[in-house]
Amino acid sequence: MPNRMDRGFYMYQQEFEDKALQVLRSGWYVLGNEVSSFEKEFADYTGAKYCVGLASGLDALWIAVRLLKIGVGDEVIVQGNTYIASVMGITMNGATPVFCEPDAHFGMDPEKIEQLITDKTKAVLVTHLYGMASRMDEIVAICRKHGLKLIEDCAQSHGACFKGQMTGTFGDVGCFSFYPSKNLGAFGDGGAVVVNDKELTPGWTSSRPDC
Repeated sequence: MPNRMDRGFYMYQQEFEDKALQVLRSGWYVLGNEVSSFEKEFADYTGAKYCVGLASGLDALWIAVRLLKIGVGDEVIVQGNTYIASVMGITMNGATPVFCEPDAHFGMDPEKIEQLITDKTKAVLVTHLYGMASRMDEIVAICRKHGLKLIEDCAQSHGACFKGQMTGTFGDVGCFSFYPSKNLGAFGDGGAVVVNDKELTPGWTSSRPDC
């Protein structure tokens, strides 16, 4: 039986239809106040200082790698059991993925990270799968010890917390997908990045006063 993507719509049908008509009648179909409002609310929800909405989760991943100035000749440690988009976020920037096996709960295994670190390693990209947070205290400690950047793929962990802190806010950049089948899905594709470092935000757009 195929997945039913319309059940959430029917639960709040009138609210969704009213908002859709409001946006259509506004004549502002790209960026604008609706996007700015979403960015502020989602940043507040996650506990991050800044959020920028994007076209997809894949866009969030490759932009995150590029924001951190990771490229040709650099290595990024990434889970071997993640979706291809996590790896593409690395390879689209010319960097090399180095695969780390997961732990018993399908998250990145901190005990296997250090043996993969070389002088070319620039970052760790951890994926929180099936709504479960990875062991972020250990992963953060390893990244700090070795001076590595930390990217979080939160495409399946909207609202998931580790020791009271929401996924996406442990590292340098948190990457989210709003594909319709995700924990928090949109009517179509969508994504976002969240950051706490304002230096990573200048120049993204000039129409987002909340970022």
